[in-house]
Amino acid sequence: MLFVQGTSVTAVVRGSIGEPVILLPGESRLATLDPGWVDVLKAANVVLNTTELQCLWSAMLTFSTRRPDSYVVAEGGILAVYRFR
Repeated sequence: MLFVQGTSVTAVVRGSIGEPVILLPGESRLATLDPGWVDVLKAANVVLNTTELQCLWSAMLTFSTRRPDSYVVAEGGILAVYRFR
């Protein structure tokens, strides 16, 4: 499961190999259980299976304490990428 922070939208999609990708707006990491997670949970409930939803919940509990695994520059913006399994 990948989290991409710094996008212009909140979305839950599938990547090119079928992995869940969570797009999060803004420049800084969301705090654990921030109200912004409500949109993520609504989108995730439609896209993810039960195991993936459990992984999302676990990631949400630790997301604010992690440093990005990598950064990507896209259209002049810097996106932070977090990988959870």
